[in-house]
Amino acid sequence: MIDVYLVDDDPDVLASLKWMLEGLGIKARAFASAEDFLSTVDLARPAVAVLDVQMPDMDGMSLLEVLSSRPSPLVPLMLTGHGNISMAVKAIQQGAMDFIEKPVDGDKLLALLRQAARVATERAVSLQQSADIQQRLDSLSPRETDVMHRVLEGKLNKTIAAELFITQRTVEIHRRNLLEKMAASNVAELAFVLSKLHQQR
Repeated sequence: MIDVYLVDDDPDVLASLKWMLEGLGIKARAFASAEDFLSTVDLARPAVAVLDVQMPDMDGMSLLEVLSSRPSPLVPLMLTGHGNISMAVKAIQQGAMDFIEKPVDGDKLLALLRQAARVATERAVSLQQSADIQQRLDSLSPRETDVMHRVLEGKLNKTIAAELFITQRTVEIHRRNLLEKMAASNVAELAFVLSKLHQQR
């Protein structure tokens, strides 16, 4: 199981959840406030966070909004004793995987944590792939980038050469170099690689 975090201002709830999870063989790290959680946790790591909706200062929904604005593999689960349909819908729209009402059922929580852990792991892999693709893009020279955009538009080497005021031979060299840097064997593969990056944005 990956990292599990509990965020709730009620010490009794935190203690109860920790005890429940430990009984299920899961160790969780507890935080008494959203601010403490944000200042401590590495959001680049795959993890599951159980967030209480009702907290002073920054509540769970505000914390969820902050988390959803950052590229992170962390998967949030919302916890509340005052849940309603509109809040559940809003939470899921903002990136929560599910909405849990108190008192928490241990079996349901365990099933959700396992599902969320799988999602977090998949997100981490996808984000790393996107970072790798972006690094390759950043390694292209300005001219290689110019050629790449035109190649992806389906333009012929002759047309690209005329537009950039360079020879066709130079276009061919840039084309070969950019495909090599992007780890793509052809234009179709290059387009597929870039589509994976755009899916993460």
